[in-house]
Amino acid sequence: MGCSAYQGGEPDRTQRLMLPERIAIQPFTAIRSFNEDDIPDGILLVLRPVDRFGDPVKAAGHFYFELWTYVNASGERKGERLAFWERTIDTEEQMRTFWTHAQMFEFQLAWAGQGADKLKPGGKYILTATWRTPWDQTVRDEAVIDFHAPFETLTRSGAPSAADLPRSAPATRPVTR
Repeated sequence: MGCSAYQGGEPDRTQRLMLPERIAIQPFTAIRSFNEDDIPDGILLVLRPVDRFGDPVKAAGHFYFELWTYVNASGERKGERLAFWERTIDTEEQMRTFWTHAQMFEFQLAWAGQGADKLKPGGKYILTATWRTPWDQTVRDEAVIDFHAPFETLTRSGAPSAADLPRSAPATRPVTR
């Protein structure tokens, strides 16, 4: 049964056995450089959709991601929103671009001038991931991420400045060192 079965309604009980039920931001998610320098270019988000049995499965639909400041000692840990990204996965090509052999999605979320000047080395941030399913359900996860910059970067320039950040999105896969 193709995706057209979801238009105008929710998947049936049998289909739900095979579909993602939740998404989980993986611990490999981090603020990173996407090229050969030490200046952070954005966030490498590693996201795993899982079915009701906890097994990884692919997920199509609209994803959006937000980076927030972390508020200590508060019931609402999210402070100011620093950045917003979105990705839609609705073709085979897009699925192949973002899905890895480790059965997870990898998204390079480039700063592109948004909020990076407010990042402080040693600071904590909240990253949220939201998936809007083709049948119009919302599934969310969030994680606290720490900003660790290499010592040379900290002593050379402190936090990244807007001039250090890329103006366009990088390639979809991280550079292997």
